[in-house]
Amino acid sequence: MKTFVVRSGVLAGSAALALATVPPAAAHVGVDAPDAAKGGWSTLSFRVPAESDTARTTGLTVTFPKGVTFEFVSTRTKPGWKVTKVEDRSVTWTAEPGAGIAPGEFDVFDLRVGPLPTDTDTLVFPATQTYSDGSSVAWDQPTEEGAEEPERPAPVVTLADAGEGGHGSHGAQTTDDSSDAADDDSEGVDGWLVGGIAVLALAVGVLGASLVRRRSRSS
Repeated sequence: MKTFVVRSGVLAGSAALALATVPPAAAHVGVDAPDAAKGGWSTLSFRVPAESDTARTTGLTVTFPKGVTFEFVSTRTKPGWKVTKVEDRSVTWTAEPGAGIAPGEFDVFDLRVGPLPTDTDTLVFPATQTYSDGSSVAWDQPTEEGAEEPERPAPVVTLADAGEGGHGSHGAQTTDDSSDAADDDSEGVDGWLVGGIAVLALAVGVLGASLVRRRSRSS
């Protein structure tokens, strides 16, 4: 399948520009994808901290899972960063001169991909982090179930079953709110109808009584 690349000119403020002090336990490249479900579409947010005490992070390469080819890949534009390579297998961000992630800070790099595979529960995205002093760190070690986390774990996305824990499809979903609103509308119409009939019946009764009185007077 051919991979299409779409670069958004609009920056989502909070996700793309998140900068803060990173606690030691979270000082590794990870990924958040709360809407990831089998067969659906997802935004993958890669969290990248600067572990070095002296050098800035100036590059990130994310490699796609083995055996998986996404039909669609979209990268979000980031001020100070340039997407230098987008292929069927990986995406690379490179910091422009003077930019990068300073020690003690982190940033977020977003990808929109889809559709996600339906025959697996997890997707592994090995990543390589490059520093301004020329060094690099490969985040590519597998995390074994029941074992301790490795020193350089690869980012992993867990896929929910279709329709669970997020958007299982690319289209819109119907919620209970719409049916509740319809019920409320129906009840409102019924109420007006009943009220209208009652008012009409009262008017007919008054008119009838008036006619009876008139006939009585005439006789």
